[in-house]
Order: sequence, then structure tokens, then C-alpha cells
Amino acid sequence: MNNSTNESVIIHPVDDFATLLLINRIIYCGYFLFLILAGTCGNLLTAITLLRAKLRKYTTCQFMAVCALLNIGVLLTNTLNMMLSQGHSIHLRSLFDLGWCRINAFVAQWIRGMASWILVIVAFDRFRQTKTLRRTSTRNNCTVLYTMFITSVILLILNLHYLLFTGSTLSLNGNTPFVACIFYKRSEDYIQRFFASTSTWQELVTIIIVPCILTLILNIFIIKKSFLKPVSNEHLRSRSKSRTRRVTTMLLASNIGFLALVAPAQIFYALSFDPQLGMESSDKYKSFMIQGNIYQCLINTYYAASFVFCFASSSIFRREIKKLLHKRYKSKYSVNHTIHNEHGSSPEHRPFIHSTQINGFICSSNSRSHDYPLESVTLKRGTLSTSECDGYIEQ
Repeated sequence: MNNSTNESVIIHPVDDFATLLLINRIIYCGYFLFLILAGTCGNLLTAITLLRAKLRKYTTCQFMAVCALLNIGVLLTNTLNMMLSQGHSIHLRSLFDLGWCRINAFVAQWIRGMASWILVIVAFDRFRQTKTLRRTSTRNNCTVLYTMFITSVILLILNLHYLLFTGSTLSLNGNTPFVACIFYKRSEDYIQRFFASTSTWQELVTIIIVPCILTLILNIFIIKKSFLKPVSNEHLRSRSKSRTRRVTTMLLASNIGFLALVAPAQIFYALSFDPQLGMESSDKYKSFMIQGNIYQCLINTYYAASFVFCFASSSIFRREIKKLLHKRYKSKYSVNHTIHNEHGSSPEHRPFIHSTQINGFICSSNSRSHDYPLESVTLKRGTLSTSECDGYIEQ
């Protein structure tokens, strides 16, 4: 009886641990691979669509295209590194020396910071445009380039310690050297211990908390200005106002996805995720792994879902996707159809040639009588028409 009891006590933890490892392998080997492949293709398609002629005139779409490209960077740095280390036991950042480790850590943190702050920038840009409508030209607008350059320099300075101090060389089993690409709390170096205790909070404040607060406040004002109490823009055509609202809805969907998936998971991850506490007992270790898997799934799903947010929230984005995907097929089909009709039809079966000549003669004889009305209508339309772009009106 005692032997059976002891066997049950021993077997069940082993079975639970094996099940947990299987789930862990499915998440990091299967789901994360799917996120990397689908997210890279989806974000690239999103950026191409947002930079098409009809959407490129909106600076909001330009910023969102940059955001999609930054999300690809996050997938190919943080997500790929996590998939290899947790799913395949390949520590990519520790393969070579400390220089390789520090460059990888710095680039990954810099891209994550840019992907968070670009949402604040695009929300502020949309808020500024919904607040006032100024009569100005939108040509030679370098706002996106200047804004991205200034933001990248600031985040480079804030994450410079990853490039200078990340990582330390340890000895495994007393013989094998191993590059630990982290800030080590038990290191003899004071700088390592300092950043090990402060880097998590610094990352949490600069990449998550401050961007989330600013994005939330700006989104509230955007909703108020665009939907609840829209700015006085009766002089704009209803089609232009509807297009502007669809662009705003696309932005709000992406921001809400960030606030719903990344922010809570990252905050709980920083506050409750302690690897040393998980080593105290088997139950705490299982809880440690389950929490880590849930948080990482939520965080990395957002960076792969930009295409889903834009496609589900904006009809103008769906229309541009349809045009992009059918452009080559339609042009090829129309050319082949025209050539087939020209070679397949005889001259006697094309009476439109004769009618075109007659109509051309009639129109040429009456052209002088229509010159003045046409010129006056053209001048009138050119004077009264306005084109709306990003909240600016160009006359």
C-alpha cells in the first residue's frame, strides 16, 4: 500500500511536467513559428497597401506602414530568439561573443521601443488633424521622416546600456564558457547588478506604461473629436469625411489591440515574473512556466496581427487590398480580351468606326459654340472644389 502511494506521488508530478513541456514545445515551436511567418507576410502586405496612392496621402497611413515594418522587426528579433531558445534550445544571442550578444539585445530593445512609441506618434498626429483643419498644402511633407529620426535617436540613447553592458561570460560545470546575454544579478560587476535591478522597470516605464497612458488619452480625444463631437467640416464632401473616419477607425483598432494585449501582459510579466521564485518548488515552477507562456503568447500575437486589425476595421483598406491583389490579373485579362476582339472581328462587323467618324465631324463643327460654357464650368469647379487630406484642405 505504501509502495503504491509513493509511486502515485512520484508519477503524477512527472506526468504533469511532461505535459507542461509538451505544451511549451507546441507554443514555442508551432505557434511562434506560425506568428513569425504569418505576421511577417501580413505586416509586409499591410505596409504595401498603406503606401498605395490613395492611402499614402494620409500621414496616419504612413506612420502605420512604418509601425507594420517595426512589428516585422520585433517578430524577427524577440519572437525568433524566444522560439529558438525555448523551443529548440538554441541560444541565438549566446552563439558567439559578447559583442554579438550586445548588438542583438540592443537592436531588439530599440525596435520594441520604436514599435510602442510609433503608436503614440500616430495617435497624436490623428488628434492634431481632428482638432483643427487648416488650409495648407501637403506637398513635400517630411513630417514622418523627421519624427521617426528624432524618436529613433532618443530611444537609441535610452537603450544604450544594452549595447555597452549586456551579458557576461559564465562557466558551466566549471569548464564550459557560456555567454549569458542578460544583466546578471549575482555578478561581481556593480554595473551588471545595477542594470539587473533597474532595466526591467526602465523598460516597463519607457516602452509600456508611458506610451500606453499617452495612447489612451489621445484615443479618447480622437473618439470625442471624430465621432462624438466632430469638428465643423461641412465644407468637405461627405465622401472625404467618410474616408477620414475609416482611416481613424483603422488607427483605433491597432491602438486598442496594443492596449488590450501587450500592455496588461507586459505589466503583469514585469511585476509577477520572478525566475528565482519559480525554482523553490515544482508547483511554483509550473505556475512560472504557465504564466510565462500566456504572457508571451499575448504579447507576440499583437505584433503579428496588424493586418487583421486593419482589414477588420477599415473598408477602404479592404478595397485597396482587393485592387492590389487583382491588379495584374485584371490588366492581363483586359489586354488579352482586347487583342482577341480586334483579331476576331471583321471590318463589316465593326459599325462603330463609321459612327465615330460621324460623331467626330459633328463635334468638331459645334466645338466653337461650346468653348465658352465649358471653360466657365471648368473655372467654377476649380474654384469651388477642395481636396481633403489628413485633416488639411488644399484649394
